[in-house]
Amino acid sequence: MAANIKISSFQKRIKPSNPNILGTKISAVNSTLNVSFGVTSLDQIIDGGLPLGSLCVVEEDIYGSYAKIITKYFLAEGAMQKNFLLSASLNENPWDLLNNLPSPVTEPRETNIIENREELKIAWRYENLTLEDNNQRLGNAFDLSIPYAMPETQKANLVVWGETVTPNLQRGTGTLKNSNCLSLLMAIEEAIKKWELDSGTSPNLIRIVVSSFGSPFWQFDENQSSLSTDFTATLLLLKSIVRSTNAVALVTIPHQLLNQSLVSRGRHLADVVIQLKSLREDPHLRDLMDIHGILELKKVANLTSLKPILGQDGTTTYGFKATKRKFKIEKLHLPPAIDDDKSSPDHSSSLGCSSAASKTNLDF
Repeated sequence: MAANIKISSFQKRIKPSNPNILGTKISAVNSTLNVSFGVTSLDQIIDGGLPLGSLCVVEEDIYGSYAKIITKYFLAEGAMQKNFLLSASLNENPWDLLNNLPSPVTEPRETNIIENREELKIAWRYENLTLEDNNQRLGNAFDLSIPYAMPETQKANLVVWGETVTPNLQRGTGTLKNSNCLSLLMAIEEAIKKWELDSGTSPNLIRIVVSSFGSPFWQFDENQSSLSTDFTATLLLLKSIVRSTNAVALVTIPHQLLNQSLVSRGRHLADVVIQLKSLREDPHLRDLMDIHGILELKKVANLTSLKPILGQDGTTTYGFKATKRKFKIEKLHLPPAIDDDKSSPDHSSSLGCSSAASKTNLDF
């Protein structure tokens, strides 16, 4: 007689393996796939880079020159990782941005070689080893002074938008009234479908850059309510597109030209918000002569947790330097406070004389 064998429905849960997507790295903090900015110092302060499927808003400096440098680094990193690139701009020809990307360079890895052998009497097995950072760098190093010679094979992965709007696309009657916003979203969706980035199994991703979104070149309606609707709806739809595909978007906005309430809505919709401010904008920053501007993290969302990330070391304000060859972000060191009041020495000396001249019963 056959024994009754009970088969349990329990199955061991196997953690799904993340696909090997070009240009991504798994974060050690929240296990998300991060995409490098191309600026190593910027990746370090936001947990290794932008999460895949996120929307980053960069609030431009007054002239937009430093924001353009960040977009160049972002696109150059994508070109090195062989990602798909989409550059959108109405302020200038988007090909001008792609044709002036910085060239990659090889930087020697910084290793701390142990020179004092007397400290290794206990751990003598490790005396011939070097101390290296366990966090391997995701991004590459670039030289702004050397233009990047993009190979012909990589040019097939490029899409530009901004020279001409779709001829048969007229002013919309739905949520979006601006034809430029409609054309931009259509171009992004066509590129995603062309490269099949919405299937979830693609080994590649697309980097989307929208330059100076909201500037007068976008020809928003003069009606403030229409401007607010088109601006916020475009960012919301773009965020929805990148969230469901292998994509990451970087949008720069001239926040000085926009209403403050509109800028606040953009910050609320974005996952990462970075504000750039040059020393020429604020007279109070002229004492910081060793840097060229201020970078402030307005928002860094955590896509896998309710706890936001605002810098690994709790700092949200940094300084940046833009030289001929590189763009670097570093911790902000305030200059020492020097009292310019000339009456202080006289006042202290007068106090000293008065105290010395005064006699009490306790004086000897």
